[in-house]
Amino acid sequence: MHKSLTMKAATRYVPLALLAALGGGIAAAAETHEATDSGANLQRLYRGTTVCTAPDGKNCGTDYWNLFVQKDGSRVLQVASETARAGEVRHATIVIEADGIAREAFMHNRSMSGALGSAYVVQTDAGVDQAVHATEALKTPTDGIELSSVSSDKSLKERSIGTGPVVADGSHFLNYDIAAAGDQAREVFWMGGSFGGTMAGSFRPTTYTLVGEESIAMPQGYEIPTDHFRMASGSEVWLTKGSRIVVRADVRFGPGPALRYELTELNVTPFGPTQTAKPEAK
Repeated sequence: MHKSLTMKAATRYVPLALLAALGGGIAAAAETHEATDSGANLQRLYRGTTVCTAPDGKNCGTDYWNLFVQKDGSRVLQVASETARAGEVRHATIVIEADGIAREAFMHNRSMSGALGSAYVVQTDAGVDQAVHATEALKTPTDGIELSSVSSDKSLKERSIGTGPVVADGSHFLNYDIAAAGDQAREVFWMGGSFGGTMAGSFRPTTYTLVGEESIAMPQGYEIPTDHFRMASGSEVWLTKGSRIVVRADVRFGPGPALRYELTELNVTPFGPTQTAKPEAK
């Protein structure tokens, strides 16, 4: 299991303008805090809001999220996501080890149509073990928890877990080989529950391609350096270099215009012994 993230250290928010660092994604440019024993492993807490805009200019969803990054590079992402176009609310948690491998994830999904379900998955060398409890829309409720395993021929570093919220998609790229660049084949275990479907998930192949480096202008007047990737689906994502936080994403579900997701708010709370250096987030 992942390390405890219980923390009692005092927090304060550092303006994002102080945290954008060229070549390092997002970095702390102010003094960090003394951490109590309970928060000694925690290096940085990111809290953000990501908003979806449809081609017609209407809001199509909002993700509210927390990213806990520990000193060894391991992290936990928690997301509360509402999808306006589908009337869904989803809560997701992903646990990622220091090697960039998503080891486990939990997701709970509810829609206005009545679909309700939860799923918990753990990655193994052979694939994924999943526990699912689902009440599917317009169907007879399923009692109890359903256990199953899904196999994969890919290595753990060639796999990731997809929970649905776009803000969580940055985790798919933690093991992308920047030096090699080019098309890199991957497999994503997509957890179920989207748009009233079954809660059971499945592996789906994809390919990621590094398009290049770009700086994204934020409404607040500063820029964030990012790596721009394209997926086999045609969707594109712009990620911070250090933490792989989604700054922008153009999501496509087939032909036609994309849904645009943009980071609109980000607060960063650093933890640890007081220092004047500018440590990069891992």
